[in-house]
Amino acid sequence: MANDLLLSLDLDQMAVPSVRRSVHDCAGAVGLSGVGLDDFVLAVHEAVTNAMRYAQSPRVLRLWCEDDRVLCEVSDGGPGIAGGPSRTPTGGRGLWLMRRLTTIVVSTAPEGTTVRLTVGLSRG
Repeated sequence: MANDLLLSLDLDQMAVPSVRRSVHDCAGAVGLSGVGLDDFVLAVHEAVTNAMRYAQSPRVLRLWCEDDRVLCEVSDGGPGIAGGPSRTPTGGRGLWLMRRLTTIVVSTAPEGTTVRLTVGLSRG
């Protein structure tokens, strides 16, 4: 599999529980299962919750499969994470959890933030 887009959502139009179900179903359909699937869905949930709580529109989720990995990006319209990605208004617990459950890359700027979460399909 190479760069197969599985899901693209405008988060302003979706309830968080619906996003969780959609991510679970799409990641499960390409082979992520068990604890690996549960961990990935929880990490994506944290990223979505942070974007909904602290960021501005547009808020977008993209989920795709690339080789033997599932990737999810949650992007928003800013104002970025104050002090960089190591500090958040909640003390960084969400980012800490995302780091424990996935490989995470955070890009932040005054125009917005993108959180990319990656997990291997072999986790299960």
